[in-house]
Amino acid sequence: MSNVFGQTNEPIYLYHDHNYSTTYSYEVSEITIHSDSSYTLKRYLMKNRKTWKTYKDFEPEISSGKIRRNGKFYTLTEYGNGNKTDIEWNVKVTKSRLIFYFNKRKDKLKKSIKYKRVKLIYN
Repeated sequence: MSNVFGQTNEPIYLYHDHNYSTTYSYEVSEITIHSDSSYTLKRYLMKNRKTWKTYKDFEPEISSGKIRRNGKFYTLTEYGNGNKTDIEWNVKVTKSRLIFYFNKRKDKLKKSIKYKRVKLIYN
């Protein structure tokens, strides 16, 4: 008889802020990086900031994509319904953060969003 306990080693990064939408005013985004060079993005939309800590109670919008190395950055390419979209992000990955960059001008990148790594607690 043997007991086996396991946990996922896939890092999860979290971001929350106002999204300036006409319907929802606050957003929580969660990115999970998978070991097969893919990712899953979950966006939780809510009416106000007060409820962000209970974001798991809301129904997420889920998208996924592939990750590839591009010099010192990674490029995240989104796929919707199995088809490649025109959305690509330049991202710097560290142990504690994902830092998103966008093209400013003349091949210069500017920081836009920082995701913090979530520390999971297992009982």
